[in-house]
Amino acid sequence: MSPTTFEELAQLVAPRLMRESFRHDVLTVGEILGATLRYLATGESMMDITYAFRMGKSTVSKIIVQCCNAIWDILKDKVLIQQNTYGWLTISNEFESKWQMPNCVGALDGKHIIHQAFPNGGSTNYNYKGTHSTILLALCDANYNFTYVNIGMPGRCSDGGVLKSCELGKQILSNGLGFPEASPISETSGNIPYFIVADEAFPLLTSMMRPYPGRGKQILPINKKIFNYRLSRARRCIENCFGILASRWRVYRQTIIASEETVNAIIKATVVLHNFVKNKETEYGLLSHNYSVNDEVISHQRTSRVPGLMPVSQMGSNFYDQSAKDIRTKLTEYFSNEGAVPFQYNYV
Repeated sequence: MSPTTFEELAQLVAPRLMRESFRHDVLTVGEILGATLRYLATGESMMDITYAFRMGKSTVSKIIVQCCNAIWDILKDKVLIQQNTYGWLTISNEFESKWQMPNCVGALDGKHIIHQAFPNGGSTNYNYKGTHSTILLALCDANYNFTYVNIGMPGRCSDGGVLKSCELGKQILSNGLGFPEASPISETSGNIPYFIVADEAFPLLTSMMRPYPGRGKQILPINKKIFNYRLSRARRCIENCFGILASRWRVYRQTIIASEETVNAIIKATVVLHNFVKNKETEYGLLSHNYSVNDEVISHQRTSRVPGLMPVSQMGSNFYDQSAKDIRTKLTEYFSNEGAVPFQYNYV
């Protein structure tokens, strides 16, 4: 983060963090924000922050959650998508131009944020991997920006529980995100609904496409392999998004030791800071590249070795209706004919 970006962020959160100067040693906005960002960016413990900034242990604990909540409240409406037709169409155009995936409005995935067991929490956050976690379910655009997030579901939720219970999942299942009207992707395709791409952990819906099942000895036809490759190519955006998040905010590199309120505040703050810093630093020309990933990179390796981020398990049933199947079939035919790209045959 450049000094310019830091100063801009400090000005935005100052009204929420400003303290009355009735003592000579009152903490300034810069000190509060600096201590919080150092905790998030380095993965140091709160005791390390206490010694580095010469603050009390309880003070550090309080200002981190206070600052994280202020960052979320101030930035969420500035950096997350406004749910309207124009916003979704803009994302769809970017997915088509950058990843050759028409009518796609986002890539969806979830991660377990690993943390210490909460006091009196029992097994509420105990997940299938034997750790305690809180689930972050996120949707991103073609430029690795988070567009919609759901935070706070306990790690014990599995199968369809997360998708059916969280607000984001409910809106996806009920088509309540305000996607544009269905439109054709070719002269012969007919109208195709706008959809989200996801991996095999999610169900197949008219508003959500997932790969064809088939691993190991099961051999898929070439057209289905092409569909899986093209879908996975677009879906990698969310994997890269999580990878950039964990690389920049090293608090995710280890088990978070904090209360439930603080853990949720940390997740919310880092999500909006991810978008804010990325867009600002790119705007100022300080990033050497825009995190572009070529087709030879297996991008899920970004997060496969991050201790604090763990993939979610199955999040829906394998049952789907005929209309969702028909849409996937039309996309499969499109990718093998008029929508084909030359390099796809090198990877199937």
